[in-house]
Amino acid sequence: MQKNNRQCRSISSEEISLLILSGNFLAITLVDQYKLSHSWLDVCASDLCIDTPDYTGHYIVICGYDTDADEFEIRDPASSRKYGRVTSKCLEKARKSFGTDEDLLLIRVEREEVKCSHHDHGDHCLTQLL
Repeated sequence: MQKNNRQCRSISSEEISLLILSGNFLAITLVDQYKLSHSWLDVCASDLCIDTPDYTGHYIVICGYDTDADEFEIRDPASSRKYGRVTSKCLEKARKSFGTDEDLLLIRVEREEVKCSHHDHGDHCLTQLL
């Protein structure tokens, strides 16, 4: 039986990307759904999605990271899309938004279970996790 390792601290998107890239972890994190769903605004006006009083807490799964694009691959249970991508900057804003408390669960998985990339056509990171 594995021992739980609980820590209460802030974790950066860089740390998350390294853990995801290791192939040993998935992350479930609480985000501000409003900021995440309006991440396309980040391209046009970098701080526009910050200045809103709307907050909707929502959990997503982070299961991939593209170093060239600086984007995380996510699974959003509220979305009809099989996968999504979000910039590390926007994920950081949505994850550290007021109300989230930066809640994050890191789940250690077997390497073969982390085939999440849409390039690999692997859809079993969530099904094997659940």
